[in-house]
Amino acid sequence: MNETVKQSRILKEQGVNRLNPYASRDGNVASDHQKDASVTCLDDRGEVSDDRSSLYVHPKDYLISQKAISLPSSPHQYSSQRPERTGSSEYKMNEEMVSAWNKVMELHMVQNSLLLPFEEWNIDFSELTVGTRVGIGFFGEVFRGIWNGTDVAIKVFLEQDLTTENMEDFCNEISILSRLRHPNVILFLGACTKPPRLSMITEFMEMGSLYYLIHSSGQKKKISWRKRLKMLRDICRGLMCMHRMKIVHRDLKSANCLVNKHWTVKICDFGLSRIMTESPMKDSSSAGTPEWMAPELIRNQPFTDKCDIFSFGVIIWELCTLNRPWEGVQSHRVVYSVANDGSRLEIPEGPLGKLISDCWAEEPNERPSCGEILTRLLDCEHSLC
Repeated sequence: MNETVKQSRILKEQGVNRLNPYASRDGNVASDHQKDASVTCLDDRGEVSDDRSSLYVHPKDYLISQKAISLPSSPHQYSSQRPERTGSSEYKMNEEMVSAWNKVMELHMVQNSLLLPFEEWNIDFSELTVGTRVGIGFFGEVFRGIWNGTDVAIKVFLEQDLTTENMEDFCNEISILSRLRHPNVILFLGACTKPPRLSMITEFMEMGSLYYLIHSSGQKKKISWRKRLKMLRDICRGLMCMHRMKIVHRDLKSANCLVNKHWTVKICDFGLSRIMTESPMKDSSSAGTPEWMAPELIRNQPFTDKCDIFSFGVIIWELCTLNRPWEGVQSHRVVYSVANDGSRLEIPEGPLGKLISDCWAEEPNERPSCGEILTRLLDCEHSLC
């Protein structure tokens, strides 16, 4: 991401209350305790470096009033009512942006891969009715909207964020999400691929993120053990589908697990995901959120799909304890202690304690597979009967 844009967003977030009622329909939410929840990695000397984040947050004044900004129903009027972003947020075609987008598209053509292989997935922005904003992040904003009479979530990329790197991430997320069809993975409906209105459209999840449901909704006491196990099975099945298709998420966390009105959980936000190769992969770009990150990702070492298993262990821990992971501990300390000292959250008592411990094994190949985890979750549910 462009460093200037990144720093301006970080400064803006310093005055933000990190609690998101929607928990981002794009799958991201920040904790409301004061800590730097951006991505942090260790360099070769064991020092903290980088600062990329996929978190979506609400400005405090929106949170206090419990209202999101209301946008005009016509997307063509979208830029005229953006009080916090003047000038640069207007939709104007510029040659630099178009040139960058064309280069990204040319790369896909060289790789013989169409970004949207089906014409039906190519949505014109004029077909969308943009409603209230439900999330804001580094790459853009997420809105509740309507498309073909259906409630949808619309991730709109801001013009100032349309760098070549971010365009490539946008294409990567579309490429990965569009090939996933599973009841526990967010449903990709289409995308607007004509700059400057680059947008991605997915199904809308009424209850927000699992993070919000556990930590901020006031409903955690209503989440029975049977319901918790059912939600964990949902996540596990979605993750199993991804891993069987050789996709590693790299940013699995409760904020990237959305819940619909039937309490079905679906994994979302594939901007940092990668297609796996036969051998462990290494990526120069940082990935993940410190409290959920596997130690090999923190150390920027080669990774496999087992990095997602470590993160899933943190989600199991959240649903067992109904607490925030590493609450009150600054993110850079979490990074150092997990990567260098082998520190872990306190294992809770109960039938899931051993499973959590196994998911947090230091050696990735010692962590259980999704299939094994699913079997053990079913055994735990049977023990409740």
